[in-house]
Amino acid sequence: MNNSAGKLWTSDRADHTPDTLVRQDDTAVKDTRDAGVQLCYSHADRHSRWQKEVCMARVQSRTAILAAAMCLCVSCVLVVLGCNSAQQAPSAPPDTRAADEAAVRKADTDWSTAAQSKQVDGWVAFYTDDTVMLPPNDKLTSGKDDIRKAVTGLLTMPGLSLHWQPTRVEVARSGDLAYSYGAYELTYNHAKGKPINDRGKYTEVWKKQSDGAWKCVLDMWSSDLPAAPLPAPKS
Repeated sequence: MNNSAGKLWTSDRADHTPDTLVRQDDTAVKDTRDAGVQLCYSHADRHSRWQKEVCMARVQSRTAILAAAMCLCVSCVLVVLGCNSAQQAPSAPPDTRAADEAAVRKADTDWSTAAQSKQVDGWVAFYTDDTVMLPPNDKLTSGKDDIRKAVTGLLTMPGLSLHWQPTRVEVARSGDLAYSYGAYELTYNHAKGKPINDRGKYTEVWKKQSDGAWKCVLDMWSSDLPAAPLPAPKS
């Protein structure tokens, strides 16, 4: 009994020799170290992924801010351009056609009245410096001197009686040009003293001057009567 008990104790003690205990301690330390290393790697991996997520979030946030800023800038530019366009758009001039029509009609009537005085200056006062005359059966007349000469020849006809009346006056929407047409009656004495009566139509183009007055820039007229027969050729 004593020997058996001694063997069992001896065997149990043999498993716990100092060398065995040292090897067991080394294994435990190694396992602990490996577990610590794995824990550190795991923690480092999670930290790395967290840093990447933070960086991506920051990039996305900055991108969104830049996009919003660009949209705001574009909107501001469009607003400024729209305001400038609205400010620069010329406003339509006021419609003065009714008043201008009355002014042209009055000027044409006053011109007819002035012709009764047979004063050249009173007639040409209704012309501009570059007026063109288109008289019947004659060439175009332009230039102040030639027009004055033509008007002088008309007003010095013996027994002259001349008047006209506008039938229609039309003014451009721009308010700077107009035309009128109407009928005239003319009487003068033939070289032998026989009165000659004529009637016809006329057309005038008017232009508003810098002082607001209307003056004629184109004057033409023609007779309604048939042309006089040509003289028979000499045999």
